[in-house]
Amino acid sequence: MNPLPNKKYQVIYADPPWKVQNASSVWYKCDNPIENKYPTMNIEEIKALPIKEISDKPSSLFLWTTHTFLKDALEVMESWGFKYHCCITWDKKSGFSVWGFHRRTEFCLFGYSGGINVNQKGRFIPTLIVEPKRKHSQKPILMRSWIENNSPKPRIELFARERFDGWDAWGNELPNTTQKMLKTEANQ
Repeated sequence: MNPLPNKKYQVIYADPPWKVQNASSVWYKCDNPIENKYPTMNIEEIKALPIKEISDKPSSLFLWTTHTFLKDALEVMESWGFKYHCCITWDKKSGFSVWGFHRRTEFCLFGYSGGINVNQKGRFIPTLIVEPKRKHSQKPILMRSWIENNSPKPRIELFARERFDGWDAWGNELPNTTQKMLKTEANQ
């Protein structure tokens, strides 16, 4: 993996490639469809990323997770040097059913380091987003605009799949870039 940028950020927006083990792969010993889309990382690999080195003081972390990885995401947040503050829930209006529950929500955990640096007057970031899901792993469009309207620059998106004006991007799915994420030994 190319190293993270040698820069400090006020906002870190991350959607880690959680190592998902779906029910069908457990029951039928078949390939995991997530692994076929992009390389994943286990919890220890995610926690070991040197995020403290790129976090300014103060700084904010917006960390995406699912029901399955909620506890792990809180541990990741702490290992990266952030204190949990609140959870933003995304109702994707559709989902899948497993183990007796229809899972149509994801979560974006908000944490801070050195103080909360999001706007605390006027228009706030809602803790509920209702926006239909799009392609696999694409996050709601509204989220990025709320972050832009309520937080300072510079900002970076980790595990990014595309580039946006006003944001630095780091990830192995970026088009036209030489940046690559660390490939785990299992993925090499």
